[in-house]
Amino acid sequence: MRTLLLFDGLGGNNDTLVVALRELYSRPENAAYFHTVFTVLDDVLKYIGNDTRDAVIPTDLSLKQWLESEFPATALRNSIVAGICVHVCQVCHLQPTGPSADDVVVAALGHSIGLQAAVVAGVRARRVDEFLALAASSLKLVALSLVRGHQLDETRVVSPELVSRYLARDGKGRTPSPMAALTGMSRHDLSRAVRGHGRVSVSLVNSPTTQVLSGSTADLLDFYFAHEDVFARDRVSWAFLSNSIPFHSSALAPAALRVRDDLGFIGPMPGADALRVPVYATDAPRDLRRSTDLVQEFLDQVLVRPIEWELAAGHAIGDAGIERVVDCGPGPGARRFTRECLRADARPVRFESVQQFSRRAR
Repeated sequence: MRTLLLFDGLGGNNDTLVVALRELYSRPENAAYFHTVFTVLDDVLKYIGNDTRDAVIPTDLSLKQWLESEFPATALRNSIVAGICVHVCQVCHLQPTGPSADDVVVAALGHSIGLQAAVVAGVRARRVDEFLALAASSLKLVALSLVRGHQLDETRVVSPELVSRYLARDGKGRTPSPMAALTGMSRHDLSRAVRGHGRVSVSLVNSPTTQVLSGSTADLLDFYFAHEDVFARDRVSWAFLSNSIPFHSSALAPAALRVRDDLGFIGPMPGADALRVPVYATDAPRDLRRSTDLVQEFLDQVLVRPIEWELAAGHAIGDAGIERVVDCGPGPGARRFTRECLRADARPVRFESVQQFSRRAR
């Protein structure tokens, strides 16, 4: 069956992420991969220096120690830690001896930060040394992109009174953040509402009625309270996400620019001519094999540009003639959004997890 590998974004930062990482780490066949991961993370911490590390990472990034003993309960609330863990988990499935090496894989698609795992998948590295080198540079790119994003300060200080007021009304205990998901509101209505709040933007259109806003935490709280009555009347669900920076917004454009200065440390990255199968963009119906710069595509599509998932998923499945979607996780978000976006008249597509696919490939 013609198979597309699908990678979730930071929505994969959930209760099962640590369990999945520990399970992968426990397998002897993954030893070389995790050795590379731990070495890269040590190098990244040395490269950014103690001042930057202390400013943007709330706890020491000791992934090896965490996997072998206790994972700090609050660590994954920081998008640097969460993004690194998501990427490490995804790329582990792409080793030359893993299920993704099957020749039925004809395309890859990644939601948000999952785009970089899709690029790694698209290279289809067949030699272990080639794969580990690519995994190392890819992890450096992801890590430094997240670090540079966190070095940008919010333009407005969040009022503690406003936060307390929100938590008292919401009742779910999720602390306000720079991103919020809305379910049950049309894109037209949300876009019209956003036009009156210039510093808030629609950053992800995940399905016809599931969208995400990005902005400073203060601006998102202002937006929420300005439209609270409308949300209640129309039964629109609002939930702040656990992300600690506003991905997919122009506010992170300076961070994307700054990562270009880190490319000497990041090392060689594949060009579009290295992609052996189509890897699809998420901002428009595009095959990245026609791109001029895959690093810039990652920076723009993850940090700056909004996601158009209905267009991206529909185009990928139709363009590559996909019969099966293998969900490489680590969360279910990308799979769920893809199902919701497929039109009733679309070709039938089978969905299965990477674990199911792996068992079948053995």
